[in-house]
Parts: sequence; structure tokens; C-alpha cells
Amino acid sequence: GSSSVADECKDSSLFEVPMAAANKAARSVRLPRIQYACHVLETSSCRSFVTPRPYGLQVRHLSSAGLTGLRATFARLAAERLGMPAEAPSATASATVGNAPAAVSVGEGRTERRVPVSFVRQRVMKRLKETQNTAAQLSTFQEVDMTESLKLRSKYKDLFLKMHGSQLGLLSLIAKATCLAIAEVPGVNAIIDDGTKETVMRDYVDISIPIPSPRGIISCTLKDAQSMTVRDLEHEIAALSDRAGRDELSVSDLSHSTFGIVDTGVAGSMLGTGIINYPQSASMGTNAVKRRVAVVNGKVEARPIMYTALNYDHRLIDGREAVTFLCSVRDKLEDPSRMLLDL
Repeated sequence: GSSSVADECKDSSLFEVPMAAANKAARSVRLPRIQYACHVLETSSCRSFVTPRPYGLQVRHLSSAGLTGLRATFARLAAERLGMPAEAPSATASATVGNAPAAVSVGEGRTERRVPVSFVRQRVMKRLKETQNTAAQLSTFQEVDMTESLKLRSKYKDLFLKMHGSQLGLLSLIAKATCLAIAEVPGVNAIIDDGTKETVMRDYVDISIPIPSPRGIISCTLKDAQSMTVRDLEHEIAALSDRAGRDELSVSDLSHSTFGIVDTGVAGSMLGTGIINYPQSASMGTNAVKRRVAVVNGKVEARPIMYTALNYDHRLIDGREAVTFLCSVRDKLEDPSRMLLDL
């Protein structure tokens, strides 16, 4: 039967259905990071000769034979980056886990360890700094009463699962509300071409969404989301979650997006903000749904409230546009029937 709104709010994460699948997958590969790397080398038809180095692996030969998705791409890119042969002789791999770096004393009873920054982290650091140096970032916030969205999900989730074969979650509703709001404020989906000093207006919406995986949260892209129904969005989210859980995401799943949705609510955040990831000009952050005091029709009630944040490039998007966009998303989530009537 239908559960109450209070029951729906017990889990503060907006994405409990994909998280459950990912957690199950993560338990099957719950190994230390270096051991997991060796595990992948041994169990994924990836044959390499590996020698230990402090807190990491030193690969002499790398083969992508038998790998699919991101693993094959990462193997090829790693070989190119390290200047090593892309394919190795057909020999059994032998991997040894390196020792952690020795602690260095910096005072009585005080030690430090220096750990190399991973290649992926270096790329993230570089992209974030490039965005910070280029965009004039500004944030605006809105409070969203999620009562009606939670009631809608509670009322129809069983029928939705029976008819369409996928769970009905809040992420699809948020993505749909975002697409409709972008249609009303298209500048949020545009981008400045700094090379030509032009504004590129895009008639398509590719939204990046957070998908949990054994590697952690990964931003995957919903392409042409503007033409998807809630059912289509749920099917695509389920497919991405399944591929992420099996570590079979492809590069196209991580392709550039025109708008981003980031979720810090999964960690219990109340007012988290994201950072723009080029070629985006705006990124919307969702936070935990918590029961908070609100005034409804002159009466004080405890309502499920979520704070949303829009981080945007102020060079392109004015404050009025940003607030109008975020208010539109708020109105559609507070009254989902607006999405049916294009209001």
C-alpha cells in the first residue's frame, strides 16, 4: 500500500533506488584501492606485468584485451600516457601490492605520509581550476516543499513499476522539471565561446546526473533529455545505474553535458553547491529532504523541505534569469501537475 510522506522522508537521499543497487555491487568488490586494481588486472582478461612502487603500481606492459567500456578506454589511455605498449605478451599477470609510504617524523609524536596524487584526481584538479579561472561563478538558492512530489511517488510507484518495469524516483521528476524550466529560460543552457566571443544557444539538453558505482559517484549524461518523458528518464537512469554497478560505463555515458545536476544530499548536506563543469554554464545542486517548520495557509506545519542551489556563470546568466529558472523548478516540484500542463 501507499506509505506516508513521513516514511518517504526517512531516507534523506534523493536517489535511494540507484544507491541500493550500487551498494550491492560495491560489496562484491570491497577491496583496498590497490588490491582492487590488481583484482581488475587479474579478473578482467587484462594481462599486465606489474612491479611494486611506494603506495601504487608500476605497469610495464598493459593489455586491454577482453576489456569493455571504461576499463578498455582507461587501459589504452594509461598505456599512451605512460609510453608503454598497448598490448602485452600472452602471459599470466603477476601483481604485487606496494607498501604504504614510510611515515616521516615532524616532531615528537607527530608524523606525516606523502601519497602520490592519482591521475584522475590530477585531471579533476585541473578542470576545476580552469573553470574557476574562467567563469564568474555566482549562486542562488531556493526552498522546495517536496510534499506533493513525494505523495505522487508514493501513490504511483507500485503501478509505475508494474507498467514500466522501473522504479519511480525523485531524480526523474527533478530532471523533467529542469528540462521544462530550461525551455522557459534557455540562457541557462547556453555557453560562451571565449575563442570567438559568441554565445552558443543550444536547442538540446544534455543533463549530467550523479550515478553511484563501486568507484564512487560518477556524473553520467542523459542525452536529449528535453524529449524524454518521466518513464524514459527512469529507464535511462536505471540503465546507467546497472552499467555503473557492473563497471561497464562507456565514454559516451560520460560525455560533455550542457547542464548539470549534483547531489550533496546523499551525504546529508543542507546547503551544498556544485561547481560548473565546462561546457556547462550552470549547475543545480540538490540537498537532503528533511522535515522542517513551514507556514502553510497560515498554519505552522512540519513539511519535507529540500534546498536547491543554482551555481551559474554570471558573464552569461543574469541574476533575474537564474532566480526565474530556479523558481520554475521549485514550482514544478511543489505541484507536479504543472509539468503535465506545461505551466
